[in-house]
Amino acid sequence: MTFVKGITASQLLERMGADPASVAVRDQEDFHDEFGDLLYEADAYVVSAGQWGDWAWVWEHSSWRCFDDPQLIRDISTGSVGVFLAWGEGPAEFMYAEDGQLLSAFSRYATTGLRDLVGGSPSRFDSELRKHGADPDTGDYGPLVSRELYLRLAEEVGVGLAENDLFTEPVLSAYLTSP
Repeated sequence: MTFVKGITASQLLERMGADPASVAVRDQEDFHDEFGDLLYEADAYVVSAGQWGDWAWVWEHSSWRCFDDPQLIRDISTGSVGVFLAWGEGPAEFMYAEDGQLLSAFSRYATTGLRDLVGGSPSRFDSELRKHGADPDTGDYGPLVSRELYLRLAEEVGVGLAENDLFTEPVLSAYLTSP
């Protein structure tokens, strides 16, 4: 999931390269009727989007654009703050960018967990990590696994999401254009 502060869900879709002809609000039934066969295909580029307070969010159901291209979180954070979270079956990731600059990322690009971070300010979240029992100096995640820790970091910066927004409420949805 990708989050950007201070813009609308439509603006985030535009920044991520949504096909304008495919952008529409769909109730969950219509969303699944239209996209159901493609929802978990790696290269179908189906996304849904919405708002959480000041944050716009996009769920990449069937693409890995932000996961595969860390430049995208830089680009979409221009003039704002962006957070990318991945916590599914693959490696957990957390990327934090401000005004087009990747400041801190815990990802597959960081080869030794908390000790080998990437970004212009890799220690940006050290105090938050310690608050949750992790030790960035030794690379110890503490009592939380990476997924739980990264979700806590996202909450610390104000990111959130109502479960109903994902599964019961109508959603803004679209196809992203392929890279």
